[in-house]
Amino acid sequence: MAQSKASSHLTQKSGRLRALLASLGLITIAATPVVAQGLDYRSPDAAPPAWGQFAKLVKYRFEEWIGADEAVANRFRGWLKETGGTANGAPDSLIVKAWLNPDGSVEKVSSAPLNDERANSDLRTVLTRGNIGEAPPPEMLQPINLRFSLKIAKD
Repeated sequence: MAQSKASSHLTQKSGRLRALLASLGLITIAATPVVAQGLDYRSPDAAPPAWGQFAKLVKYRFEEWIGADEAVANRFRGWLKETGGTANGAPDSLIVKAWLNPDGSVEKVSSAPLNDERANSDLRTVLTRGNIGEAPPPEMLQPINLRFSLKIAKD
């Protein structure tokens, strides 16, 4: 029973952390609860504002890279335009989990799979070949969960 109570308390604190980070603006935390594992857990009250600011920067860079005028990004956006709003096409939004290296480079990203393997590959390529331009704040928990709208106006 004590373990169940502790688990419930941790889930409640995780929910408050998600709400705190979501209230900062452009970031949205995934709906699944984050479960504390060992020393990696931080109380929502102890989450430094720098974490939210850095997550906004990561989201901005990712949006910038997806919007770049280069072959892979253009192909990915083309797929979004062609398939958006169709049954097997692009979803309206996507949660991307990102892990960053200490130098600000993107180590890896993951998300729910899209219905097109090339689009999955293009998205991973675009999001993992750049550098955010800053190092993550000290001791920032990863992955960083970001929600992106995939709605693109059709011409």
